[in-house]
Amino acid sequence: MAKGIQDTREFIEKLEAAGELVRIKKEVDWDLEAGAILRRGAELKAPAALMENVKDYPGWRLGGNFLASYRRYAIALGLDPDTPVPEIQDEFERRTEHPIKPEIVSEAPCQENVIEEKDVDLFMLPAPMVHWGDGGRYLGTYCLEVEKDPDTGWVNWGMYRRMIHDERHLGGLVLPYQDVGRILYEKYAPKGEGMPFALVLTPGPIGAIVSATSFGVEVSEPEMAGALLGEPYKLVRCKTVPLEVPAEAEVVIEGEVVPGLTVEEGPFGEYTGFRTSPRMPRNVFRVKCITYRNNAIVGISNMGLPVDDCDIIWAIGFAVRVRRALKREGIPVRGVNWIPEGCGQMCIVGLERIPYANIASQVADIVFGTRGPHMYVHHLIIVGPECDPFNIAEVIHDFANCCHPKRIQIRHDETSNPLIPFLDFEERVWSRGTKAVYDCTWPLWWDPRIEVPPRAGFKFIYPKEVQEKVEKNWKEYGFKE
Repeated sequence: MAKGIQDTREFIEKLEAAGELVRIKKEVDWDLEAGAILRRGAELKAPAALMENVKDYPGWRLGGNFLASYRRYAIALGLDPDTPVPEIQDEFERRTEHPIKPEIVSEAPCQENVIEEKDVDLFMLPAPMVHWGDGGRYLGTYCLEVEKDPDTGWVNWGMYRRMIHDERHLGGLVLPYQDVGRILYEKYAPKGEGMPFALVLTPGPIGAIVSATSFGVEVSEPEMAGALLGEPYKLVRCKTVPLEVPAEAEVVIEGEVVPGLTVEEGPFGEYTGFRTSPRMPRNVFRVKCITYRNNAIVGISNMGLPVDDCDIIWAIGFAVRVRRALKREGIPVRGVNWIPEGCGQMCIVGLERIPYANIASQVADIVFGTRGPHMYVHHLIIVGPECDPFNIAEVIHDFANCCHPKRIQIRHDETSNPLIPFLDFEERVWSRGTKAVYDCTWPLWWDPRIEVPPRAGFKFIYPKEVQEKVEKNWKEYGFKE
């Protein structure tokens, strides 16, 4: 059985062997140049990049776009790079049905070097200025942040932006509806206590996938990492906080969120492809300790126009969560395509059949009610059995020709993400927005002999024997396969 990859260095070797990584020997400036390389690479769908000669930082490396394609995601799971997207989803779903408890080790590569509190200096790390116009240098982009619920012991892994404020402090956006926000604002802040955290930079591909995927309330994310890995995920105890982190991570920053204290943070070019969140007072993360590997790699996820790491991670993880939820409610779902180019805001649900009238309403209720995906998706397209949800040409055809404007459902006051560009100021403040459901299925009460128009496509309008003859003779006609 194929197994996933925990260590970034092993992942880099696999990417390079598959033609999915470029090693850059030329000196690269951490100030905008590194970010610009990755941004252009994401937009051109170029291979991942490993920058091995970083200006001002000998002995350190920068890398990014590690998961910015389906091929790289498949490699991370130990699959063939050319595995079709639905099959990647199937494998993700199969594995995550069988959680595996982590293994705690006593020694780990991520602690080869230890910087104690009195010597901590965040500027020793090659933190990039990711985008022009960002509020500062960001370390938390391709990361895994760990917090623990002090009452239940549940551990949260999340990928959140964290900006360097000074040598010993980070500023960070913490939203109340995120798991980190729930733990901070419900458990620590009311008591005036500092919340321990560990910011793991370049945690490895499986760690990054888990940190950016929502698995549901109180689901053990370290166990999900083991499930995707196919064996116990190795963790090591932090030096100064009561948390465990991926043993083979590149860098770990330990500390606590300081109660009642804020610093100016932002703006930042976000996953939507826009810079929507202004510079504002944010939570303070006080650093106690930094540990790191020799010749360490600081990972960058350069958010912006598609396709970057989160677009691909969500395209698998969110799609599987929604597909599971639909199946659980008896919806005959053919496939769920969380298209990366939609930056999380667009989901396509394909149905195998139309079992009853107005099924689009129930599909929408389930999608908008699935925790995690619910706060991102704003445009839900539902197509019938003759349309492949993974064939964008077919989806656009059905959207244009099967979706009567009068059957577009507009839903107001739904849970939303304040970073979404089209929300107005009040919607961003309250994390509420408007969502649309595009029903591209034929009404069930239409007479199929009279009212449902026959589809004029190769698969539909020719007899089966004619299709088979043409397919068989395709090369003989002079066409390439």
